[in-house]
Amino acid sequence: MTLTERLRRADWLGEMQAALVLCLAGAGIAAALPVARAVLGDDHVVVRLEADPAAGPAAGLTGGAGGLPGGAAIAPESVVEAHITDPSLHQRIAELLTTLPTLLLLAGVLALLLRIVRRARRGDPFTAATVQGLRVLGLLTALGGSAAGAAESLAALDLSSTVTPGAAFAVWEVPAGWLLAGIGFLAVAEVLRRGVTMRDELAAVI
Repeated sequence: MTLTERLRRADWLGEMQAALVLCLAGAGIAAALPVARAVLGDDHVVVRLEADPAAGPAAGLTGGAGGLPGGAAIAPESVVEAHITDPSLHQRIAELLTTLPTLLLLAGVLALLLRIVRRARRGDPFTAATVQGLRVLGLLTALGGSAAGAAESLAALDLSSTVTPGAAFAVWEVPAGWLLAGIGFLAVAEVLRRGVTMRDELAAVI
């Protein structure tokens, strides 16, 4: 193969590695910004609270003199946002923990994936080390997504309790995206493991 052909040939692992570096840098910046806000002391903190349907249709909503048009009402278990203009340190830290775990998990997943791609690009990608790396990545993604979601929900619950002590509120959603991504990494690891095993068996026979 000539030098020109090599230059024209697409290096997908190289392009993926470059994209992962950019994504990792973006995740690092995204995680650093809320930390800086909490340390420097932002002017306000946003807290999510459960709307009270009994408060009536004029509870900060537009739509005429009464707030909502006829036949419309505030749905039960709906969410509103309140701004705390003079937050305490406790409230700043609680707000930080409502987003930071997911950002840190994303950075960790990208870092591990970058390590796997870099190792595969420099040498033989079909190795037991690559399989092990994908397994760790899959478990981290699946279990870490659930743990991060639970931690953020607890932080949101704590933050809302500082505003409405008798009616703390938080929403926890099943981290379907993280679970699917983790299962996907584990599936790729299993396919690669079988490929490595078959190659070793073939090499032993030959």
